Amino acid sequence: MSDPVIALFQREIDRDHVADSYLLIGNSRLRLRQLAMKFGALVLACQGPLEEHPDFLLLDPEEIGVRGLKVEHIAARQGSGQSLEEALKYKPLRGQGRAVVLLQVDRMTPDAQAAFLKTAEEPPDGTRFFLTATDQTAILPALLSRCRTYRVSPPTIAEVERRAAAKGIEGDDLQDLIQATGHAEMVLDLRPAQRTELVELKADLEQWLHDSTTPLNWLGAIDGTLAEQREKAQLRLSACLGWMVVHYQHANPEQARRLDHMVKHVSQALADISAQVTPSIVLEQLFLRVQRP
Repeated sequence: MSDPVIALFQREIDRDHVADSYLLIGNSRLRLRQLAMKFGALVLACQGPLEEHPDFLLLDPEEIGVRGLKVEHIAARQGSGQSLEEALKYKPLRGQGRAVVLLQVDRMTPDAQAAFLKTAEEPPDGTRFFLTATDQTAILPALLSRCRTYRVSPPTIAEVERRAAAKGIEGDDLQDLIQATGHAEMVLDLRPAQRTELVELKADLEQWLHDSTTPLNWLGAIDGTLAEQREKAQLRLSACLGWMVVHYQHANPEQARRLDHMVKHVSQALADISAQVTPSIVLEQLFLRVQRP
């Protein structure tokens, strides 16, 4: 069965009704990436690997090594390396069109979004932009107004379970990961290392919930670049928050008191990380708060 989103876009191509900019909104970053790449392949009539097409450009913050695209990735700056603006200075090498995919636009800094808006308002002839986001509220209204928006519906639970089983995720592990991420489809986005970490994290958290004298292994140190630390800390704390909410439904009075205490501090830690506070400092402060009665 063909994907209805792709079928809808193909009809726009057939009717010569393709817009300059598209925004794909959904829960799964992986699925949004796949759809944006398929859209790019369709407008370029690309039969081979899209990444090898000379008139295709992908701006992926994960590949670049940042949480979200910044101004230097969009606008040409001296000494900043390749940028979208620099790439668009040249005519397409094959045919008359070009496809540009920008991932996780909701994580772009406001300055970067504003810089891209200038390009989106007057795109080079034949250039099509395909943007993805999981949070529309984080996108500048002016940029939203320039895009034709597709809302990508989540798959059925049965489809998620089938795809999860193909990745070796079943039973209690699947349910635990759904509680951790907040949405069944988002489990499919997790990398194997992330899934393993979360399964181990839940065991550490449950041990602590049943015996507060055990070590706080679930608040252990994180490594990597600052962007990687931020991603790991957000994933870890969001998962813990989800599991605590589930545990609260069956907690005894003492556990409920501790969970109230923890939920408040974990929520504050997540807010601090979103506010760009250094993740290691946030976790250290959370560790100290948890120790207090």
